[in-house]
Amino acid sequence: MADLDILGAKISDLDMVETVCALAAYIDVGRQQNSAEPLLTLNAEILYKAQDDPRLLDIINRAALVTPDGSGIVLAARELCGREIERVTGIDLMQELCRRAPSCGWSVYLLGAAPGVAEAAAHNLTEQYGVNVCGWHDGYFKADELAWVLGDINEKKPDILFVGLGAPKQEFWIDENRERLRVPLVIGVGGCFDVLSGNLKRAPLMFQRLGIEWLWRLLKEPWRIKRMMALPKFVLLVKREARRKRRLAAESVRQNVARKNPDESKKDAKKDAKKDKKLPQ
Repeated sequence: MADLDILGAKISDLDMVETVCALAAYIDVGRQQNSAEPLLTLNAEILYKAQDDPRLLDIINRAALVTPDGSGIVLAARELCGREIERVTGIDLMQELCRRAPSCGWSVYLLGAAPGVAEAAAHNLTEQYGVNVCGWHDGYFKADELAWVLGDINEKKPDILFVGLGAPKQEFWIDENRERLRVPLVIGVGGCFDVLSGNLKRAPLMFQRLGIEWLWRLLKEPWRIKRMMALPKFVLLVKREARRKRRLAAESVRQNVARKNPDESKKDAKKDAKKDKKLPQ
């Protein structure tokens, strides 16, 4: 596995199959060590936010694995790293893990969303994949209820904890509580429970394939327009960084040529000096 450096964040270049295999290994190790490894599904909006939030960027870089959740991250990988990577979305990854869970002997716990949503999602996942959902709890618990929630999760001993508190709240929550969790794998999945419960319809396949699920979400939830403004800003930031990298690369090439061919470099310098003299003062 090779992490790509995209605007200061380390992002996995693994495809879906490779990601699931890597997570299976984390679960095996986590079972033995009784420790939690966080996985983040990162989109352009959160990475843009992390540019002005050092703590969030640090959390991203300390995660065991960060998947490219969104076409903006795929674009950035192409522009900044010259790599074509596969989009590994939170909901697709969650469904794939649940599909494999019965044969691998994994149990899962759902934490997040409004009251009743996680429970509905749990029933649908069990019916569709046969996965053992050992517990669930909504995301509207108070601070003085946190100990009980953590205790319930640890008592149920899931192999995977899916946290749907919305980004970046869920990333902060996972980071703050990872030492108290006895779960091999913890994954932030945003609003996936709403879709899996049937409360929210996912974008049509055409939108998914074109990488514009964000547009479908905006059409269904216009109040997201303010948050969505981060997307064009992210693209502009990526374009600026790509131009900066190209300038640095060109300068590096010129310096290498100058070191290898000092005579040619001197000739070029003399030519430049003559041109400067001819210019009007």
